Amino acid sequence: MSRFAGAVRPAAHADVPAITEVYNQAVRDRIATCDLSDVPEDGRHAWLDRHHHPYGVFVAEEGGGVRGWVTLAPYDQKPCFHRTATFSTYVHRDWRGRGVGSALRVFMIDEARRRGFHALVNRVWSNNEASIAFAKRFGFTQVGHMPELVHIDGEYVDCLFFQLLL
Repeated sequence: MSRFAGAVRPAAHADVPAITEVYNQAVRDRIATCDLSDVPEDGRHAWLDRHHHPYGVFVAEEGGGVRGWVTLAPYDQKPCFHRTATFSTYVHRDWRGRGVGSALRVFMIDEARRRGFHALVNRVWSNNEASIAFAKRFGFTQVGHMPELVHIDGEYVDCLFFQLLL
């Protein structure tokens, strides 16, 4: 299994089918998103347009294919949160464990700094051990724990909150 040797770049509308495919894999995995059914591709074009500067959607591309993506999104719409962003990272199943997520995370953190953000926040389900370890590896600190916040497939899951000051 080869390591990711591609590049991270801003997403384009031509990437929407691949972005949707990767996201819907996460929906079916039931561990990283609160959507309970696949999202349609047609709605993702407007979603991409909403992530305009200073935010964005970025894809990891190698060999002409999108291997994963990350968003840099508003934490809250209120003006006092304008220097705080949240993010989501999704990697194609076939490319997990090959450095795609790390490349996306490094790019997103650097991009957040360049765009003048002060803090990044993220929420992770307590049963997603890989994402918890990933957050800690990149210097994020757990700053919150909300018991039984997520209800999925008849079970409650705790939600953990992580923060990185830039």
